[in-house]
Amino acid sequence: MRITTRSSFHAPATISLAASILLWATVPLFLRSFIHELDGWTANGSRYGVAAGMWLLPLIISMRRGKVPRRLFYYAVIPSLINIIAQTFWAWTVYFLEPGLVMFLSRLSLIFTILASFALFPDELALVRSPYFWGGMLLLLIGFVGLNVMRGTFQSKESWTGILLILGNAVFLGMYGVSVRYYMRGVKPWVSFPIICIYTAAGLIIIMLLFGKTSDLTLMKPHRLAVLVISALVGIAFAHVTFYYAIEHLGASISAGCQLSLPFITTIGSYFIYGETFSAGQWIFGLGLLGGAGLLLLAQKHLGAEGSPVPAAEVPEIEEFSCATDRKEAEDSI
Repeated sequence: MRITTRSSFHAPATISLAASILLWATVPLFLRSFIHELDGWTANGSRYGVAAGMWLLPLIISMRRGKVPRRLFYYAVIPSLINIIAQTFWAWTVYFLEPGLVMFLSRLSLIFTILASFALFPDELALVRSPYFWGGMLLLLIGFVGLNVMRGTFQSKESWTGILLILGNAVFLGMYGVSVRYYMRGVKPWVSFPIICIYTAAGLIIIMLLFGKTSDLTLMKPHRLAVLVISALVGIAFAHVTFYYAIEHLGASISAGCQLSLPFITTIGSYFIYGETFSAGQWIFGLGLLGGAGLLLLAQKHLGAEGSPVPAAEVPEIEEFSCATDRKEAEDSI
């Protein structure tokens, strides 16, 4: 099948992706500030509970207006399960690694995103012919290995624990964006994410009640509870919606690659808040990571045309639901 390449950047999606990057860059800083007040289970469940509470009313309004296909509630299950596992790993990483390093290592999810995207989306498979793509991947590999060697992250038991946690997060985080694009394709993010967010919150709250120390929430001072709420709104409620829009139009591979800029933004904040610093060698390898991301951005011109067909058997027909009288009515409802 011949795939027509794109001729320009998608400006709204690019802006949306930039917004998600800026919002997500704050997450490790927020989580790091809670490590002496909340365990990972409690921080996870409470933050997602707040985000789900924010999106519950808009979802109900959309449902009452007939804008939420019933089948979305089934298709949202897989992305939600993947997200629950990824978030469980993620919540514990900052208890073993500094925020800047967490952001660097979590970008390993790009590998899993690209492999899954190539398997599912013909438009992203077109990147396999791009020299920019392969050059970017090489720089990413060099930067990733070099940074870890320079930081000595393989030398202590605590570091190995953090590395294993971040690897687990990377695998499922990489699959998360791909599953969202696959199952929620063509659905507006302010419709799809509220469902996934509520499902994810339900799972994480159950885990919190089973393993967390929820009584610690009652011991937090009002201003700290306010910070917890802000972190949930910034890092979950808003960041995911902007990311959903980006992967719909830019693809999961490009969107994940651009997120390699996250560590620099996080490190700047961590420098001022926690005193974290990087040596010259670590910065060089970190710049190598960003250089690889830059090449991936240049590879966007080799991406297949937006809307390139996917085999019908692989695409869930989300627009078909009982209250629609025909295909056009269903599409308009989304």
